[in-house]
Amino acid sequence: MSYKVEFKLAPVPDIEKIVSEELFKAAVKTQDAWRDNLQEGIGATGEHGRPYVYTGESINRTNVYPELPGYDVYEVIGDTEQHFIAEFGREPSDTLPPYEPISTWARIKGLEPYEGQTWEEMVNNIRYHIATHGLKAFAPGLLAFETVIPTVERSIKSRFKEELETMEDSKR
Repeated sequence: MSYKVEFKLAPVPDIEKIVSEELFKAAVKTQDAWRDNLQEGIGATGEHGRPYVYTGESINRTNVYPELPGYDVYEVIGDTEQHFIAEFGREPSDTLPPYEPISTWARIKGLEPYEGQTWEEMVNNIRYHIATHGLKAFAPGLLAFETVIPTVERSIKSRFKEELETMEDSKR
């Protein structure tokens, strides 16, 4: 005695495409959140205490790679010294931070030397203060990641369900 069984699988949504597209969306959301967190001076380990001044370069250099959907892995990268200091802080040391970035920051911040103090003296005092006391990390990138990552699995499942329902509706 023998049996013959035939079956046909119903079409299903392209899970690889859905995952790739949702991961890309999550990477872009992380990028946007990281940029916003830098601008606002907030992070996973606390606040900068004020907006993180002179963030233009770091905001512009917070990028997603690869830059288009269609991949399995995306990286959100911040590759400036400001990113590093914001994420990990700067320990006190004998090395002064460079003059130019501090001078530019002070100018953008609108600082003015005290009466009888030169611009150079004021900037050097800031540099000595940073070298002596360091800068506290506030981890804006980590906060962005921690904010977005819990939504990824839910968005993938939701998208799969939507596409499955669309396929079922089109059969009717």
